[in-house]
Amino acid sequence: MTELQPFRYTRRHVAHATRIMDLTEVTAISPRTGSEQIYTRLESPEWVNVVPITPAHDLILVRQWRHGTREFTLEIPGGLVDAGESPAVAAAREVREETGFAGDAVTELGVVESNPAIFNNRTHTYLMENCRLVGDLQQDDGEDIEVVRLPLSDVPGLVRDGVIAHSLVICGFWWLALRRPDLLRLV
Repeated sequence: MTELQPFRYTRRHVAHATRIMDLTEVTAISPRTGSEQIYTRLESPEWVNVVPITPAHDLILVRQWRHGTREFTLEIPGGLVDAGESPAVAAAREVREETGFAGDAVTELGVVESNPAIFNNRTHTYLMENCRLVGDLQQDDGEDIEVVRLPLSDVPGLVRDGVIAHSLVICGFWWLALRRPDLLRLV
């Protein structure tokens, strides 16, 4: 078996810049064939997801409209890591802004590549325990969030039944089950 070599990039062009990501075109040369191709890439800051749990082992979720699927989704809180901010700080901030809850310091559960075929970033998943309501939501102008509190033990059924279908959220529950099986068992 031959050892794979990385592609060599010769050009990067931002086709469209937005607040949350840039659509770029990169020109790369294949190390195997020497051919030059243009690839589409979405460049975004790191993302965070948080599994917030109350002392009673209730899970704090957010229900919100998603423009990609044009449907309401049930998710764990999450969002972008702001410039100069650590993922852990972003995680705690997102929980507070999207749910009005706060808790213990966040613990990283794991990191995944958001979608390495087209995205340059990673998603960091955190656990926040002992969450309690500390204030009102602090939503962005484009957000309209409903906070949902459910027993953590409901998660396997919600995923199985397609009520929770967001891939990065399901991945967050996988990380939780791997790192803290005392809190969540998937089977």
